[in-house]
Amino acid sequence: MKFEKFVHPLGSLKMLAMPIQKHTFAAQTNSRIVSFMLNLKFIFRAYRYRFHIDPPEIRYILKNLKKGDTAVDIGCHKGGYLYWLQSGVGNRGKVFAFEPQPKLFRYLRETIGSSQTVVLENKGLSSTPGIIDFHIPITKSGSSPGARIGSFSGDEQFNTIQIDVVTLDDYFLKKNIAPSLLKIDVEGHEKAVLEGGLELLKKHHPKILMECEARHLNGATVFEVFQGLLDIGYQGYFFENGSLQPLSTFNPEIHQKASEGRFWEAKGYVNNFVFE
Repeated sequence: MKFEKFVHPLGSLKMLAMPIQKHTFAAQTNSRIVSFMLNLKFIFRAYRYRFHIDPPEIRYILKNLKKGDTAVDIGCHKGGYLYWLQSGVGNRGKVFAFEPQPKLFRYLRETIGSSQTVVLENKGLSSTPGIIDFHIPITKSGSSPGARIGSFSGDEQFNTIQIDVVTLDDYFLKKNIAPSLLKIDVEGHEKAVLEGGLELLKKHHPKILMECEARHLNGATVFEVFQGLLDIGYQGYFFENGSLQPLSTFNPEIHQKASEGRFWEAKGYVNNFVFE
């Protein structure tokens, strides 16, 4: 557009404003579309978890949370569980969601950042507070469900960043917050997370839904992770064929049998546990 023909200052300003207004409207429209699509993907993923990926685990969450409760999502990833934690606690409750991967944290903030029930934290959890190395497998998306604190095995390539970590005790006890349920998915760092929350666990005894696999533990066993919980009075269970079984019947040689290929995707493989 040529503006040299417009002599009157007000006339010029009006003409200049027109494309700006159109541009602003278009930008706002595009922003709404992007926001709508992000929310649609978020909800679609949540329903995949409920009805396809982890149905019994999601049922457990909804059964054991009531409106007004506080829940904690440690290792939020893209929010497949977060949606149901929100649903469980309702508008009067609160979910504290920890996701240290920068790209995933931004995605969550863009998707649910305006939620009054969710507190998003771009942090990890560990046995002591500080700054720690965090390894993210190299993928096209720039994020990975396999990102972790600790070493990798095999030939997997990853980027290492530094992240802030806090402890459950420091974060919740100092604020006098009493969680009803913890969901933990930290790819082998479970023992450190639990050690950092020992006083919280003793005081409030929240229910715990936790992924734990020997393949992530660098030679340790899942029972070494569980022992600290058993020592303070927790009872353990695992999901098998859609129902909870007592931890006393869990056998790693059967339920987490290692073999060639992606053995963790085999039917009957167990990786999710409950402690009450």
